[in-house]
Amino acid sequence: MSVIIDLWVNAMSTRAAKAFVGQEGFGGIEGFFGSEVQQGMTEADLVAEMDRAGVDKGVLSTALSSVHDERVAFVAEHRDRLLLAASADDVEHPRQQSTAVRARFADGILDAVRVSPLVQQYPLNHALYYPLYATCEELGIPVSINIGIPGPRVRSRCQDPVLLEDVLIDFPDLVVIGAHMGHPYEDLLIEYMLKWPNLYLSNSAYLATYMHPGLVRFMGSSRGRGRVLFASDHPFLPMHKALDAARQLPLGPEAMNDFLGDAAARILGGPSRG
Repeated sequence: MSVIIDLWVNAMSTRAAKAFVGQEGFGGIEGFFGSEVQQGMTEADLVAEMDRAGVDKGVLSTALSSVHDERVAFVAEHRDRLLLAASADDVEHPRQQSTAVRARFADGILDAVRVSPLVQQYPLNHALYYPLYATCEELGIPVSINIGIPGPRVRSRCQDPVLLEDVLIDFPDLVVIGAHMGHPYEDLLIEYMLKWPNLYLSNSAYLATYMHPGLVRFMGSSRGRGRVLFASDHPFLPMHKALDAARQLPLGPEAMNDFLGDAAARILGGPSRG
């Protein structure tokens, strides 16, 4: 039986949501997602929204360096519905970030690590990230890396997908998920996915309605099926809206099932995580 997995969901207080939108360079983000993002969303609200949208599991984001995080406890109590992705948030202290990954992994409550180069503005192949990549490769934890031109008005070159090859070469066993669609580099990313078996792509924060036609054809092909993964970035992109658009893609049943969750289940359920 197929499963629907939203690879990127968020829960945050109203205060935290306003602080996120208020970051330097983020002034235009509401033009992409709407002013309702500042209302925030609790963990319980998130699960209720998953029920309404028909999503079986969501991968909830949290900060890697947070020691006392209510989200971790909530995920631990709802492992049937939620997985946890910890975002690198103190990249200038790579040893501490790697230690945090090991600690969370030892507690059995870490399923993925997120790297968002646009935030600290270090290129995704910067040496500061390498201890984190090495730790995730060793432990079998997939790493989601934001790629493509970001919505916030910050420098985009730190997320140039060309830089992915350095990571894929230096960490050949690391599973890398290019997050937030990678637009406008879809043609390049198709070639990269054909070349690198551990590279995947996610349409988080990007409505499937606007996906590159060539990428959609790739998703339906024998070599491309299961390489692009569904995600919403809820509530920044509402889950139900993202899922409704995803279901409208001209994909066969197997390709659609892989896109909506089956492929993500295989990636997130690797042997190192039981």
